[in-house]
Amino acid sequence: MECETKQAVYLPIVDFPELELHLLETRPGLKPDAFINDLIRHWLARDIERAVLRTNGPALRGFQWKTLFLPEGTILRTSHRDEVEFAKVSGHRIVSADDATLTPSSFANRHASGRNAWRFVWLRFPGNDCWVRADECRERAGNLPRKQSMQEAEPG
Repeated sequence: MECETKQAVYLPIVDFPELELHLLETRPGLKPDAFINDLIRHWLARDIERAVLRTNGPALRGFQWKTLFLPEGTILRTSHRDEVEFAKVSGHRIVSADDATLTPSSFANRHASGRNAWRFVWLRFPGNDCWVRADECRERAGNLPRKQSMQEAEPG
């Protein structure tokens, strides 16, 4: 077994038993130090992605989906019944786990047909931990005309 040099990190004493109990109940066999190590590595990778985006500006490579731009590294997710599938924007293409090049529509309809990709595809942009439905991204970006009420549509 290889010896790994470690550095002590101090946690509040009241938090450690709570973490230990939670891990025992939810992830038996996982020790707090291994969990914290994984947590820090995950956070550090995400934070480095965010820093690169802040420093270098938006990615120049990516996939243009109608009026929504998906920068390189964006992850797509869809599901059908119990099947969850992921794809990733690589260069100027969307690539599935089995290396197939897809459009958003073909990705949403791999295991079903007639599904609107805007409603059935969720996106996670580089440096972001949250999944957002594609149609919400499109609306947030202001790509859809604002819906008018009947009163607004009537002339003065």
